[in-house]
Amino acid sequence: MGGTNTAATAAIVILLSFVLPGWLAFSIAYALGLAFSVIVTGRWVFSSHLTPQRTVSFIGAYVVIYLVGLGFVSLVSIWNGPPWLNGASVLITAPVSFLAGKFIFSNPQSRQVAHA
Repeated sequence: MGGTNTAATAAIVILLSFVLPGWLAFSIAYALGLAFSVIVTGRWVFSSHLTPQRTVSFIGAYVVIYLVGLGFVSLVSIWNGPPWLNGASVLITAPVSFLAGKFIFSNPQSRQVAHA
């Protein structure tokens, strides 16, 4: 699932970067990838479910990850990099997103809260 999401997000960022500003292309692709992640990450990747606590953690983590990716895209723009380079943002955001999801969905305290 993660590889498919990463590849699709990178492709969307790259394609949109040729017709939109990099920050907007990244933001649109990130939002689409986030929607996909919310649907599949807990259940299919980590065999878990979103609880209220996990939802807050998930949103917080993804806001931070978004800002990191947006920072990368901003640097590409400042350095006058080619539009396709914006797609490399997923090389940063994808592994960090996976690690955040792994932490959030396999956190034993989150499981205890879900059953309390």
